[in-house]
Amino acid sequence: MAVRNLPPLPYSQFPLRPHQNGQWYKSVWNRLLRKSQQFYFGAWQNDLKGDRALKDPQAGWLARKDAIHAGVDNLRVGPLVPTDDLTLGELMARFLVHKRNQVRAGELSLRTLGDYIVEVQNFVGFQNPGTPASLLKTEHFSAYVRDLVERRKLGRHARKRVRAYVNAFLHYGSGNGWFAMPATGIDWKAPSTDADSIRLAKARSGIPDHSERIFTGAEIDMLMSIATPTFRAMILLGLNCGLGPADIARLRWRMMDMDTGKLTFPRPKTGVKRIGYLWKKTRRALSRVAGLKHNQAAIDVSGSQALVFVTRNGHSYYRDEEKHQKIVCGDVTTLKLTGVKTQNSISNTFYRMCRETEISGGSFYRCRHTFRTLAAGARDREAVDLMMGHAAQGMARVYDHSQVSFVRIKRVAKKIHIGLWDIKSKEGTTQERLRLGEIASGEEERKDDR
Repeated sequence: MAVRNLPPLPYSQFPLRPHQNGQWYKSVWNRLLRKSQQFYFGAWQNDLKGDRALKDPQAGWLARKDAIHAGVDNLRVGPLVPTDDLTLGELMARFLVHKRNQVRAGELSLRTLGDYIVEVQNFVGFQNPGTPASLLKTEHFSAYVRDLVERRKLGRHARKRVRAYVNAFLHYGSGNGWFAMPATGIDWKAPSTDADSIRLAKARSGIPDHSERIFTGAEIDMLMSIATPTFRAMILLGLNCGLGPADIARLRWRMMDMDTGKLTFPRPKTGVKRIGYLWKKTRRALSRVAGLKHNQAAIDVSGSQALVFVTRNGHSYYRDEEKHQKIVCGDVTTLKLTGVKTQNSISNTFYRMCRETEISGGSFYRCRHTFRTLAAGARDREAVDLMMGHAAQGMARVYDHSQVSFVRIKRVAKKIHIGLWDIKSKEGTTQERLRLGEIASGEEERKDDR
């Protein structure tokens, strides 16, 4: 029998409405079905203020609204029946402890842990932490893909990374035998990230395409003219050896032979062996850095183990720090890891320099891309992979990197130099050194760089 005397709303902005069937409900437009659907949140007779209907952690409006708007409300896709299966929230807690232990064992970087925390929390929050992992269906993954595209507006590379993090999270649970790996469906397939697919996607979205952007020698000259001695050396290392910001920040003097120009530096991201050749101009720039007061102090303390680049306060230019939140449980206060904060002064300063010189599409990692593009002209794939720290793939594994001579490394490095400045013999001349600002031109070096 229909109920006629409906209760008043608890307050004017209350999101739910009383239904004549005796329950609180919400009418939501389904854009796929092109019609409204009604969702119910329990009887209002014993919940006149609507607290339970609004805030219940499993069946309340606040807990279910994201899934409802996405079209994958768990109470519609599959009823939440009593089960002993592990929930996504419980699985997330175990998984992040596992990843943090990997960081402590030196098997995972702090930056990657931060990425796992962000992406796993996003996924679990979207699907509802109380959802049993075994009840995930293809509709949940399809809806999450739509959310990544429509709300977060992630590109193909970013969506591919998110997919890898979420898959690792779920495989951790299924690999431990806690549940069977759920079917993820066609929509969860990794997006194509080849150059043509990226260009097509950006063209359809009206986004400027800088995927093929490399620096020219003239642009590098402009940046070098306003750079401090420290950043001149950093820019040259990015172009000369394909080092990224994190690589440069972790570089130590013992990794470089300033006489022969040989750089031996395992890539921190993968641990893969990497060898490079330092141009003479790069070595001169590094020698200038070693003479700076704060760098000399670090060398006096640590010798060849000292970082090549340190701030005036003795810190690294690229730092990862854990973020914690105080949690009070009874009389005990604990710290909960909530994320990882990255301080990347190298990229930030370089971006500012590009804006100051009106160089569009410029980022520090574009130096590495310039290195890779120009190095291809040497037609020595094995040497280039060794210089970039790329792991050999397929048949390339048969060709051991140890077979690549240092002469081949030097040939590739010189090819990059020629590609930038189209010169072979002027690298060490006073004229070019003046042009790049490596020596004083009738003026003293900047006072703040001493």
